[in-house]
Amino acid sequence: MTIGPEQGDMDQLCQCGRKTSADFSFCPSCGHHLREKSLCRTLSLCAEYTFERLADGHRAGQAPGEVGLTEHHLQDIRMEHGDRVAVRWFTGPEEAVNGADWEWWFYAGDIGFGMRVQAKRAEWNGSYKLRYRPNGRRLQSDLLIEDAVAAECFPAYVFYNHLNWQPGRLEGALAGCSHGPLGERQLGCTIASALVVQRTLLFSRANTRYVKSRSLPWHRLLCDESASGGPGVATPYERVRNLHRVAAKELQEALHAEDGALITVRRDVPSQPAKPQTSRRVRRDEAEHVRRIEPDVIKEKVARGESVDDLPRDLRQWPLYRRMQEIAERPPSQLPHRVRGMIHGDDAVPPDERVAGAVLVNLAGND
Repeated sequence: MTIGPEQGDMDQLCQCGRKTSADFSFCPSCGHHLREKSLCRTLSLCAEYTFERLADGHRAGQAPGEVGLTEHHLQDIRMEHGDRVAVRWFTGPEEAVNGADWEWWFYAGDIGFGMRVQAKRAEWNGSYKLRYRPNGRRLQSDLLIEDAVAAECFPAYVFYNHLNWQPGRLEGALAGCSHGPLGERQLGCTIASALVVQRTLLFSRANTRYVKSRSLPWHRLLCDESASGGPGVATPYERVRNLHRVAAKELQEALHAEDGALITVRRDVPSQPAKPQTSRRVRRDEAEHVRRIEPDVIKEKVARGESVDDLPRDLRQWPLYRRMQEIAERPPSQLPHRVRGMIHGDDAVPPDERVAGAVLVNLAGND
């Protein structure tokens, strides 16, 4: 496709790079079957749509927001791959209390893994509003990480980008694959570990360039170009885990840097997410209080002249991050009961009040 994923009547672009008519079943140049549906290609088309619509919207003074773009993409993915993708929306509080936009579960049989995802749109100058506080007090990134850990998921950001994308590095294999050509539009939707945002807020003053250079075009998570019979769970899991591992390593290195002294320990932050307001939702018992990084408290502590030099410099000494590391080190595991229920069509039960919906992707069989 040359434009958006909803415009199926336009010319198609074969993996060999030649345009073909939408009426063709096979490419007349290389013979490639054009009717195969790839999750990778669909995500790639969503990225192209985002890149163009967001750029045009900023020029026109009315750019689409995160919620609208997310709903558009999830609807396209469900319509194109309804045989293997289900979307479950939850009813509840709106964005004012959202620490994450949606859960993303990838599975084959009863085995899989999940991500808690927060979408963030690039502003007209290419920056992101990373210091957003949904409730006026807590950073959105803190809520996202805490809720993800409580739900046994990877915390991640999906970034919606446009013409101001200027990554620190862009290798040819990064965005291009056999499902579509390499191009700037493939960077319309990228994904990164939430630890990248955490490190940025702590030590780089929300440096957008750092965030972009640590982001991956989201279609690369599900690219099956080197896997026979589709990607399965192992390949995307390893890609998601590597995003987290690299981010955790760089956050750890930052803690040992000179400005790494500016960290603090909070003992008043519960490890479970906010209790849901309706009885049908999952409730969690009070768990151990966790230590986490909180930049605002750091500033107050320093302003009072209090020492922060005796605080832990190893992420393994911070319970919240230690639990995140445990999630990243284990293999794909048994799906939670509530996730298996959503797959089988049962009533969707959110893990907490901040998640707006769930996307369930069956990676078993051919893509």
